[in-house]
Amino acid sequence: MRQPSARELRAVVFDLDNTLLRSSIGARRGLLIAAELISAELKKNGHLYGQRNLFKRLQLIDHEMLRRKYLYNRDVWWRTLLHKLGLGTRFPWIHRVTLRYWDAYAANSPPFLDAEPTLRKVKKMGLKIGLVSDSDGTPGMKSRRIREVRFHDLFQEVVVAGEDTPRVKPGHESFHLIAKKLDVQPRSCIYVADNPRTDIVGAQAVGMAAVIVKRRGNQGGNPDYRIPNLRALPGLVRTIQRAGG
Repeated sequence: MRQPSARELRAVVFDLDNTLLRSSIGARRGLLIAAELISAELKKNGHLYGQRNLFKRLQLIDHEMLRRKYLYNRDVWWRTLLHKLGLGTRFPWIHRVTLRYWDAYAANSPPFLDAEPTLRKVKKMGLKIGLVSDSDGTPGMKSRRIREVRFHDLFQEVVVAGEDTPRVKPGHESFHLIAKKLDVQPRSCIYVADNPRTDIVGAQAVGMAAVIVKRRGNQGGNPDYRIPNLRALPGLVRTIQRAGG
C-alpha cells in the first residue's frame, strides 16, 4: 500500500456490486434462471437445448460482456446467445427473461457482513457518504436495486453511471458528478470499490484516491490503497486524515 498522501478527507464514495453486496452469488443465480427460461422457451419452438448447456454458454458471454465490452444490457446478452446458436434474435420473451434475471440477482445478493457496520462507522466519523455504480443496462433497474438495499438511506447521494452520465465506468464523469452532488472537491473523496479494471482510472482522473477492497480474483491495477476487507476502511480513513493534518 502507498504511503497516505496529504488530503483533507470529507467524503467516502462506494461502489455497490461485489463491494457492498455479494453480487457474484446473485449473478450466478440470475444466469441459472435465464438458462432455465430460455431453454423452456426454445423447447416450445422445437429447439432442444438443455439448461446446463445454455448456462455454460451464458457464463462465457457474461465474461465477455463484463470484462471486455462493458455492455450491461442483458437483453443483448440473450440475443448474443441466440445468435451464436443460429436461431436469430427476434423473440418476444427476451426482456421478460431479463426482468426475471434481475429479480433472481437482487434476491440472491446479500450485503457483505461488514458493509453496513462500516458505512455507519464512516458516518459517525463525520464524513459524507456517496454511491457510484454502473447502470444495469435496463433503465431504472440499478436505482430499484439500490432502494432495496436495507441501508440505502446511508447514501447521501447516488450516481448511476451510464444513466446519470453519458458513460459507464471507467469513464470519469460519474466521479465528477458525485463530488458535485456531495458538494465536495473530488480530491477530498476516496472511492472504495472492488474492480481494478473499472474502478481506479476514472476516480483517479478527477483527483479521488482509489481504494480496492480485496475480493476473489480482483488482483491488478494501480490503486492508491488496498484493504483486505471493509472493516479495515475506518483505520485507513483515520490514517489519511492524520496525513492530511
